[in-house]
Amino acid sequence: MRSDLHMIARHAGTARLAGLLSLTLAVAATEGLGFVLLVPLLENFTQGAGVALPGWLRWSPNLEDILILFVLLVMLRSLAELARGLVAQTVRARVVDGLRHQVLAGLLQARWSALSAMRQGENRALIITTIDRAGFAVDLAADLLRVTLSLTALAFAALLISPAFALAGAAAGLILFALHARFRQRALTLGSQLTERYARIHVRLEEALDALRLIKSVNREERTLAELADSFTSMRRVERDYVRDSGIARAAVQILAALLLALFVWLALGAGGIALALMLPLVALGLRAVPLLVALQQTAQRWNHERPTLAAASDLIALARTKREHTMERSALPPFSRTLVLEKVSFDHGSERPILREVSCTILAGSLVALTGASGSGKSTLADIIGGLILPDEGRMLIDGAPIAEQSLAAWRRRVSYVHQDAILFSGSIRENLLWAAPDASDGEIAEALSRAHAEFVHGLPLGLDTPTGDSGRRLSGGERQRIALARALLRKPDLLILDEPTSALDSGSEAEIARALAELKGSTTILLIAHRGQLVDLADIRLELEEGRLVTGEPPRNSAAIQ
Repeated sequence: MRSDLHMIARHAGTARLAGLLSLTLAVAATEGLGFVLLVPLLENFTQGAGVALPGWLRWSPNLEDILILFVLLVMLRSLAELARGLVAQTVRARVVDGLRHQVLAGLLQARWSALSAMRQGENRALIITTIDRAGFAVDLAADLLRVTLSLTALAFAALLISPAFALAGAAAGLILFALHARFRQRALTLGSQLTERYARIHVRLEEALDALRLIKSVNREERTLAELADSFTSMRRVERDYVRDSGIARAAVQILAALLLALFVWLALGAGGIALALMLPLVALGLRAVPLLVALQQTAQRWNHERPTLAAASDLIALARTKREHTMERSALPPFSRTLVLEKVSFDHGSERPILREVSCTILAGSLVALTGASGSGKSTLADIIGGLILPDEGRMLIDGAPIAEQSLAAWRRRVSYVHQDAILFSGSIRENLLWAAPDASDGEIAEALSRAHAEFVHGLPLGLDTPTGDSGRRLSGGERQRIALARALLRKPDLLILDEPTSALDSGSEAEIARALAELKGSTTILLIAHRGQLVDLADIRLELEEGRLVTGEPPRNSAAIQ
């Protein structure tokens, strides 16, 4: 719990938390003083009923003074409560936004090898759902502070009026709270289970929505619905268990607190000797304390229920930090102007069998190299190494004689552009998608990149560059998306352009356009093409073939690349 509160303090700031504490104290103090004011007010009407009051309570203001003071206290309490609510909302927002920022920064700055091993569906669930629940946990922490201070203020007011009554009531309240420790502990367990269920549902929903075409094509709609329904049922079962426990705990506190209050009143009246001016405020204090005691138990239980969300965010942040990638300025790496060399590169990354085995080759700057091989032969992994996403487990890569180490991966990636098999476009306009890779690109540079990618069709669209692409570029055809992605890659003016099966899902016409674009790009930049066969492979200066992680063949170089 201490680490959770420390996390809240770190994101919210000590000044804001101090302000929240001060305002909460003000709200609680004004409420306690309001009950104390009842004593002189009742004393005026009852004239003490023959019972002496404590010396400090023998104050006989007139009715107008008491009422004015009462109104002032209510005004002060209302203003303090308003300010407290605003500060609490600010604290909540800063914690939620801070956690999201840290999680996203951790993921974006982590090594690709670590990211590829994570279940990103669970990460998305944490960022979208779990951290929102963490914000609720912050609200509960603020409520816990408010209720605790309110009860403390009431206890202090009771202590001023009747120390014996106050001490007895405080002892009873502490005993009641202690008796419900089991419910609070179970709430913590159920909260962890709920966090897990949310992540599982998010992953399954994401998988189902991404596979809608497949689901319909094989008539699996009902089965998919049933599987999702089972996941929701499991989550609702956990929620129901928590609601049941919460209801039992609330009812038990209410009943026991009411019995204890009734017992105290009976004893006080039976023993006699308590002035009405004291008795009525004490009863009012007890009546006010009972719902606050219930709220304390409920808030503590709900706080435990939501605490696992803070732990889940903290764990992911800590994991991402341990996997953080080192960075180096661009100027620290020599330019790629001669050769890219792989020396006995191997990679297994914990697999039962090596993914790559002692791959050695030299790629000359300006060449077009086709990397071929069966599925699972290691093509994508080798491309990831060449592109600077990961380091080999053994061997090394050198750019113009300079070895690439972890510290220089990011610097090398700044010189590499990657066009994926499924062209990735974001919602927004074509212009926004292009500028995403090169924010400072001019209209002339954009036009040049579109021309080099054979994507001049953009100029013929009704809105031109401002044409919306739709969700994930769905308003454009596959060939159009791929050529825009190629233009975006070229805007970066890369030293190395990697294309991963760029035409595998395209028609022959779109493939021909991509082929013409690559033919014109030859010599101006180094191109690594991952493909099986077809027009694009025929354009290559050399073909490197992988088989079960080994480089087995390479066609004779045509002035630009060689196998070692």
